[in-house]
Amino acid sequence: MLCREFLRDQFAPQKPPEAMVRISPLAPCPQPSVADLTMDILNLLTRLLLWLGIGYFLWWILKKFIPATFLTWFGGAIILALIAGAFLFPQDSTIGVFWQFLAFPLTPLGGSITLLATALGGGLKKTNGRMVMTALLILLFSSMPLVARALVNQSENAVQLAYLNQRQLCLDICPAVDRVPVDRAVSIVVVGENADAYRLTNALNSRIDANNPLDPVLVARLNSAANIYNQIAAARPFVTVTAGARYGNDDERGVINQALRQQLVGRGVPSEGIRIENTGTDIRAIVDDQKNFLREQGLFTDPPSNGARDFERNNRDANRVVLVAPALTMRRAALTFEGDGVQVVAAPTELYSSPNPEDRDPLARLADLVPSVNALVLTTRYWGELLSSIYYYLRGWLPPFTMQWNQVVETL
Repeated sequence: MLCREFLRDQFAPQKPPEAMVRISPLAPCPQPSVADLTMDILNLLTRLLLWLGIGYFLWWILKKFIPATFLTWFGGAIILALIAGAFLFPQDSTIGVFWQFLAFPLTPLGGSITLLATALGGGLKKTNGRMVMTALLILLFSSMPLVARALVNQSENAVQLAYLNQRQLCLDICPAVDRVPVDRAVSIVVVGENADAYRLTNALNSRIDANNPLDPVLVARLNSAANIYNQIAAARPFVTVTAGARYGNDDERGVINQALRQQLVGRGVPSEGIRIENTGTDIRAIVDDQKNFLREQGLFTDPPSNGARDFERNNRDANRVVLVAPALTMRRAALTFEGDGVQVVAAPTELYSSPNPEDRDPLARLADLVPSVNALVLTTRYWGELLSSIYYYLRGWLPPFTMQWNQVVETL
């Protein structure tokens, strides 16, 4: 159920009559309040402190781990240029490849390897025991399922609770008042890693079977999108898949893109409404692509800009985009869409957290203390999403961290 506006009106603190203002569509925008200005200042200071922290950390890395003989002005300039390029040209694939090398020490495995290499830099007889111990602890805790579950639970609970609580509240108090305007769902966006990204990354490719070149996780996400389309088929929304092939020749890309299309067509999605794009998991590029496409179709109009992004709207008549993405990524993805004026209906997939962890067998809980590769992968994904969220926040694409998910989420 979609009842964001109804619930907000019902449960928001009531203002005295003299404080209530009825704004006409043609009326000028009200002036920002003192509270809004205070929040803007705090938000700016938070970004400034983050920039200072990142700058200090990079300076410490350069001074601590790189020998002075090799740290020339030229090499330092190249590193700083790549870091700046990652912020100025985030969609450039070449910079993206170099950024993977620079960001490697920030991952649990990369941090451990970096510390071990530094500790052994002076030879086995001069090993830095503290660094070795720190590296092993990072690797140990990052590989424990108990830690991975805790991190993922913390990240996904905000999405899951808002998703379930809002639906239950709507079922209880407003089923006849505020139903989902399915006729306003004009597009379904399936966010996924490029189907052939393994060619330029360290990902290990897997296929659903010998006749299907697609990854099983991507196939499951496409199936979820097809199920959603069948629920709202009356609106005839477009379906955009961002996992299109990006590398290889035209024939190789055509085979993969056709497999993506056929996966949806086989589940009832009309072929003429399917778009295959190769933006991958670049949320910023996906938002820009959707806005441009919907604008060309006459389905999107840029909201009036008054210098600040509106993350909280009550526009029942606005067109919606159904966003199908992993729950771990959903908050960043949905808020980026909403911040650019595109209202989102969230459809999270791939929930890693356990639904009822307290009901698990005690022996299974004890096994969560044994390190595993899967736990390390999950911890790395969580850490990567955290770094991406910080990056989006520094770019101004996300609202303050105090923004609650249920202020923007809409569910089917």
